[in-house]
Amino acid sequence: MFFIETIKRISFIAKLVVATPNYGRIVAIQFVSGIFSIAGIPLLIPVLEYIRTDIPREASQGNLGFIDKAFGYIGVTPSFYVVLAVASALILSGQVLVFISVVIAQNAQLKLSEGYRKKLFSSYLRAEWLWLLGDRSGEMNHAVIREADLAGVAHLNAQRIVIYLIQIVVFMFVAIKLSFSVTILACIVYGIIFLVNLYNTNSVHRLSENFNEVFKKLSSSTANLLQNKKFFKSSLVHEGFMRRVFQYIDESVRTMKIINLREQAQISWTFLITFIFLISLLMFYKTLNIGFSELLVVLLVFQRLSPQFTSLFSSYLSLNKDIPVYQSIVNRLTEIENHKEFSGGSVFQFDKAIHFKDVNFSYPTGESVLNNICLEIKPFQNIGFVGSSGAGKTTLLDLILGLLKPGSGTIYYADIPHDQLNIDSFRNNIAYVSQETTLLDGTLLENLTIGCPEATEQMIKDVCEKVHIDDLVRELPEGLLTEIGENGINLSGGQRQRVALGRALFMSPKILILDEATSDLDTETEMLIQEAIQGLRQSMSIIIVAHRLSTVKSADMIYVIEDGSICEAGTYSELIEKKGRFYYLDSLQPGIK
Repeated sequence: MFFIETIKRISFIAKLVVATPNYGRIVAIQFVSGIFSIAGIPLLIPVLEYIRTDIPREASQGNLGFIDKAFGYIGVTPSFYVVLAVASALILSGQVLVFISVVIAQNAQLKLSEGYRKKLFSSYLRAEWLWLLGDRSGEMNHAVIREADLAGVAHLNAQRIVIYLIQIVVFMFVAIKLSFSVTILACIVYGIIFLVNLYNTNSVHRLSENFNEVFKKLSSSTANLLQNKKFFKSSLVHEGFMRRVFQYIDESVRTMKIINLREQAQISWTFLITFIFLISLLMFYKTLNIGFSELLVVLLVFQRLSPQFTSLFSSYLSLNKDIPVYQSIVNRLTEIENHKEFSGGSVFQFDKAIHFKDVNFSYPTGESVLNNICLEIKPFQNIGFVGSSGAGKTTLLDLILGLLKPGSGTIYYADIPHDQLNIDSFRNNIAYVSQETTLLDGTLLENLTIGCPEATEQMIKDVCEKVHIDDLVRELPEGLLTEIGENGINLSGGQRQRVALGRALFMSPKILILDEATSDLDTETEMLIQEAIQGLRQSMSIIIVAHRLSTVKSADMIYVIEDGSICEAGTYSELIEKKGRFYYLDSLQPGIK
């Protein structure tokens, strides 16, 4: 079991390393730096012997006579300064190469984190709408901000493990050449350290899994607080909410304390055992039959080895701490990919009607929402959808937008069945304005022109006049360059809706969808907006969902939705004359005649 688990972890580390940009270059540089270290460190023995004239030079010839041979091969007579210069050059060059490889590895980590963030953003809005509805915004926020960074760090730690292993192998080669018996002792000591640290690492891995799950819950709670701050601020419900949040915070702190304690204990334990080993070498070097010069170099080798072993264990521990985060972001990307929105190959053309033929829709829970819907939306028509709350109007809009797919029946987009439609080509012709207006944290100008960054000054002026925010622009301290706050917090509800309408017009859509988009407007402003909408009828189709029936008074066709079915259809006057469901809804709004 242990062997199988070890093989799995080695395979996982190799997978991370291979997925790291420039991993081949990093490994190659580390290997060359190791060769320089191999060549440089043994040269210190003759340097020490040149200094310690009381020790005959022949004492080291048995194992290291190749040094004189190497100098003789290149025609150089070894002397104190020559050997010192060569040893210094090789060792320093090795360190320079190590520095270069570390910088490359760190840049690779940043590139990977950047890549994970871009993948999350680019793939998220390509996911199916039903999956997006069920996804927790806090977890997405957690993935982008924290997990993307730590996933990149996981690659870096895997790369570091390879780097430290290369350094350890080359230094062990030198150690074996200097003293085989000491090297065997070192292998036993570091083997024991490795086994103890492996047990500790497994514990940290489990703790890190728990910490990441708690942190996800904390991120989701933070998102809930920010999205509903007015609700929590104005009620005592926040006390129970905060108790739960504080539990997450306390649990995350407790878990991280244990992780930190185990990390520091491992570092201290590794240092202590290594220190005892080196002191033992000093005390018993004669018993091990090591010359004094060789002893100093052996100590130097193990002095260089000790940080490598410590760093190796620390990197392995950190990697296991990062693995749950790495797996979490990989699982999220995989899940998003598995729920990728389907798009056909047929390009939408705005020349024929959108046609619903016997369309039915039910949510995964089995709840039937729409039944046998048949309707037609012709180019340049003004269409209205009205009905009670929960009748199915929003679901109908989601089907038109391609966010949802029919359970049965077919939606034809200019004769293209919904399962063959290139969804991007369709949405490129749509502007959608909802009741819950969404604005970005930026200037008024940025919010207006987000869909049309090339907008000219005249275009901006015309749109502002059409949606009646020209007075607002003049009143704001910096005009169009005024910061409107997160989600337009510095604007009133009606002003936000007018800005959203203006943003939609900048997109020059062929189909404008207004989902209760004028509900927050006062009566006078709504009348002005309705006049502006009427002026757009010759250039686009307009689909309006409304509770306020005056909004659809001039519609070419009004569909009355009740209990998931179309119960009536006609113009405003036709529906009033029928004295059916629409007439009843109209009677509930006596101010509208």
